Amino acid sequence: MTDSLTKSGLRSSLKDSLAQLSDVHIQRASDQVVDQIESLTCYQDATTILAYASMPSELSIDALIVRAIAAGKIVGIPLVDWDAKSMSAVEIESLDNNLQTGRYGLRSPSASCKPIPAHEISLALIPGLGFDPGGQRLGRGAGFYDRWIGDRLRSGTRLSLVGICFDEQLVERIPMEPHDQPMDRVVTPTAHYVREHG
Repeated sequence: MTDSLTKSGLRSSLKDSLAQLSDVHIQRASDQVVDQIESLTCYQDATTILAYASMPSELSIDALIVRAIAAGKIVGIPLVDWDAKSMSAVEIESLDNNLQTGRYGLRSPSASCKPIPAHEISLALIPGLGFDPGGQRLGRGAGFYDRWIGDRLRSGTRLSLVGICFDEQLVERIPMEPHDQPMDRVVTPTAHYVREHG
């Protein structure tokens, strides 16, 4: 079985697992993962972070975003250019005022949001379909995050990559391809894994 077939099978089974989660479970797990992130030194030290506007099947970090903005942190959300197959970070000052419903019903930043130079971001909080304890990430197949991370790392300034997922999204091993970008840490509602850098 090739890696692509393995990834395809993993995506299918993980989507099925996510579909089984109740709203109550998602809310409780979201609260727990926000507490975990706020306890990280890399979060406490960061002045500019990349967050995400969660989909219904993802852990919500909306509470973290609200508190980060209130604490004076600059918070970016991905702005996706579907035609160019790229993403960039733009600053939001309010979840209510700066997000709108975009393609596929996703919450997206409005056009008035100010771009954030990628090299200024020191912490990226990254969702995915699945992760393994070694920091490998399985995305949804479009590669937006992998390309953004690759470009961002070439700037040379320090960046902490934190993958965020439900415990149900953690698998033993995710097959990797050369373009895949590993996380430095993976945080779930009940656990925290740190990748060993060779």
